[in-house]
Amino acid sequence: MLAQRMLAGPSASLRSLSPFELLDVPILERIAFYLATSRLIGPPSELVPLLCTSRTINASLRFRSNHHLYSQIFCQKFDSAAVIRRLSWGRTTVECFSEELRKRSTILTRMRHRNAENFAHLQEDLWAIYLILLENDGKNMAQLCLWAKLPTWIASVIEDKCQVPREHPLSWVKDIEGTSLVLWLLWMSSNEESVKDEDSRVRNKTLTRLEPFLVHGHRFSSAYAPDAFFYLPLCAETEAAIPCTTGLPLPITRDFVHYGRKIKLAAPPLIPAALLNYVVRLEVRLDDNPLPSAVAQLPETRAQAAAMGLSLPRLTQEDIINFHFHTRTRFFGDYNGLGSERLDNEWFRTVSCHDPWAVDRPLRGIFYHLGSLTGHWNGRALIPYLQAHIDANMPNRRPSVQGVTWAHERISCVFKEHHCLTPDEPISAPAEAHGWGEDILNAWLPRRLEIKHGIDDLTLHDRETGKTVRYETYHADRENPYARPSKMSSEWRCDLPPVSEDSQYETDDDYEEVFEQRTSGVTDIIITGETYDRESPAWGSFSFIGRVRPWDGFVVLLRRSTHAAHAYHGRWIFKGYIHERSLVGRWRETGTAVDQLGYEGGFVLCKADETSLDTV
Repeated sequence: MLAQRMLAGPSASLRSLSPFELLDVPILERIAFYLATSRLIGPPSELVPLLCTSRTINASLRFRSNHHLYSQIFCQKFDSAAVIRRLSWGRTTVECFSEELRKRSTILTRMRHRNAENFAHLQEDLWAIYLILLENDGKNMAQLCLWAKLPTWIASVIEDKCQVPREHPLSWVKDIEGTSLVLWLLWMSSNEESVKDEDSRVRNKTLTRLEPFLVHGHRFSSAYAPDAFFYLPLCAETEAAIPCTTGLPLPITRDFVHYGRKIKLAAPPLIPAALLNYVVRLEVRLDDNPLPSAVAQLPETRAQAAAMGLSLPRLTQEDIINFHFHTRTRFFGDYNGLGSERLDNEWFRTVSCHDPWAVDRPLRGIFYHLGSLTGHWNGRALIPYLQAHIDANMPNRRPSVQGVTWAHERISCVFKEHHCLTPDEPISAPAEAHGWGEDILNAWLPRRLEIKHGIDDLTLHDRETGKTVRYETYHADRENPYARPSKMSSEWRCDLPPVSEDSQYETDDDYEEVFEQRTSGVTDIIITGETYDRESPAWGSFSFIGRVRPWDGFVVLLRRSTHAAHAYHGRWIFKGYIHERSLVGRWRETGTAVDQLGYEGGFVLCKADETSLDTV
């Protein structure tokens, strides 16, 4: 460009320009890029003096004239692999990336400079930060935590929401959408060091603020669709027949502009985030608390208990010590080096599980990775004292958590996955007797079900219908995970062309988002399990059987006692989602009808590393 200008001869306007202004635009772009990215964290504020140099420089480098420059700055400062992997080309244009840079710079600035006026943008900011964290491969977290001081910002948001009167729409317990996002951000920005370093008064205040969601868990969202239903989407006439005690009947949805285009989002369930934040802080407090004096009256070891002829199950001092000091919940983090890929299932639930009646879900993606539950799991169930639970949840009474105390029960079990493979048809999920969807109180399985365990398979026979189905046991450690030959793939296909610098910005009316997938060949997943051998003498022997809902990866497990001495526990169901390497949700006894409030509480199980089983 400069050579062309010189050959044409210097005009009066060119003679008035400085040598810097005469540089070709691509050279100016590179200068601006290196200037804006000389500091990784924070908005590209270094560009402001350059843009103010002259009208000529401003005309070449300003935002509306040079989307290419700002999209490059975005990719340098923020992670882009997740959006390229999850969404189609329409959201990866230079226009979309540059627009996202402008939006995020504004949000980061609001976070860093907290004031009352920014509270008006709270919901928008919470959603944007949540999506940024779901796309994190390192850069995003650095922007949020190192520059925008995310942990401090979250603490101030929680404090503000708790100061708002309870009846206010944005209060801590009324604003389910906002509070859910706040709690997920609190969890995703916490680590073992930060929680241990919390002031004890702050930690206790956080525990107190989380207790309403544990005591009244049935009032808040635990799933993206009513848990009583296995078969989704729902029929139109089902709207009036949703049980009222399964949490919110529908997810809270919001239309949100993401990478320059509107997208419908479902708020993540509140209860799992509340449980995770509560349990990790409770466990840190246990580190500093001595054991109750009554523990000294127990046998010291299992061998001593056996020598004394004590009946089983029987706790010993070593059982209590192991549970009290060593059973710990995994924090949010990339333990397997997968980056944002480990959060793909969270993303796809958020963008495609907002309408249980929708037949067409263009963005339906991965909700459950095959083999996720296979292995050893360890954790705890929070069990409220029965009378306190009844008193706190009496109808026509103002909700209160005062007087509710919790017992902790260790859960240590080994799960196996069994898959129904095409062309076989899976066992049917029977309807609930009173019309409340499918029979969730029996883990969506027939009541008269015969189960036959093989070495590499599971055979189910429904005596009600006479149907028999063979499920193949999934072995994650084998090249072919099934005993019989099969053609299977759990990969997802998303054909994306490279970013186009010359693409025209389309309107929403011209553009339809589609995410294509390759079938895995799995039509149904059955989970079986049992108490870990080493823990059953202390905490009781139980068996598990359950199912994974294909619509969103929701897991329901039925637990039954296999030891007469523990029969008083009855049958419980455990229901929830896998979040990274944790299975989190609510348990409930099955003696109460599904449309009635039952005896229930929360649980958190974490998948153990196979190499650490001896120390769990």
